[in-house]
Amino acid sequence: MVSISVITPTARDDYSILGQPRLHYLDPTMKSLAKQSFKDFELVIVDALHGSRDYDFSGLPFPVKHVPVHPGHSFWLDRKRWGVCASLNTGIINSEGELVVRIDDCSEFDSGYLERCWEKYLDGVFLLGMHIRYHSGKPARVNKEYLEEGYESKYSETFEPVERAEFLKRLYGDGGLVRDSRFPLVEASGGQMTAFRNWMYGYSSFSLDAALKVNGFDENFDGDKSIEDQDFGNRLWIAGYRDMFLLDVNHTVIEHEHKPIPDNIITHDLKPIKCNYALYLINERRGRCRANVDDLTEEDYSFVVKESLKPPCSPQPSFYEDDCAGELFRLWKDRRPNFNLREERLEV
Repeated sequence: MVSISVITPTARDDYSILGQPRLHYLDPTMKSLAKQSFKDFELVIVDALHGSRDYDFSGLPFPVKHVPVHPGHSFWLDRKRWGVCASLNTGIINSEGELVVRIDDCSEFDSGYLERCWEKYLDGVFLLGMHIRYHSGKPARVNKEYLEEGYESKYSETFEPVERAEFLKRLYGDGGLVRDSRFPLVEASGGQMTAFRNWMYGYSSFSLDAALKVNGFDENFDGDKSIEDQDFGNRLWIAGYRDMFLLDVNHTVIEHEHKPIPDNIITHDLKPIKCNYALYLINERRGRCRANVDDLTEEDYSFVVKESLKPPCSPQPSFYEDDCAGELFRLWKDRRPNFNLREERLEV
């Protein structure tokens, strides 16, 4: 047993950090973990490229579990669509720590990162990390270089080029740092604040017991990628973990901007299946804390379709595949993920 399990889901090409073509994308994260002052932890890296990854984990000063996505959870990844919840649930299945800390790849952080997570956990708090973006090895700012080469400018699938530039300037300020959208409010609150129930993003910590109580991440969200982590935090709140999410401006991760997941893993030019915000609303309004247990009802499916086809879920006509009326939506509807992570942990 260990105190902390670090879960890192990944699916990237080896050299995918923008502006640093000779830097392996796992190196910053592994080096940061190796220098942690808190030593009682393991790394569970859930890798969609597990069969072909040749990264050498053997010399690291902490135990590593390098595992593929669990075969019972790989439905959408097998079809080259997003399976974020499946990867995170695989991490939970393989974790032995009392506290889980999610850390994404292409990241680096200071030596006290895990120690702060553990100390706050002992105080009854789940510490949430924020990020600042780095491009070409330096802090990313909304400038000419970033608008030409930055991740949000170059690879965003939401905005047209002119609109994207104006959006980034409004979001971060002309010349402003590209960083976590929560940072200004936390800074204005004196540097620390209790996060809202839907503010659990990546780089969050939570107890393993809490994750099992809500039965992990809701795999109804898979097939597409958005707000699955916010839904997880919201369901933790429904389950009774209230006023426990803490944000601190000094608990920050450097996230190196990177290329998208390769097309042989995720096909990027496909339309989304449905709006995940509709699923978030269903779980919230019905007070559902446990995911992956009860099937959605016909009323729920009708609500998903209705919400998907109108703003804010639908920014333009025909945004979703076959307007949520075709074969892909029926495939998602028939998927009906039902499992018990506690039982699957015993099997592993």
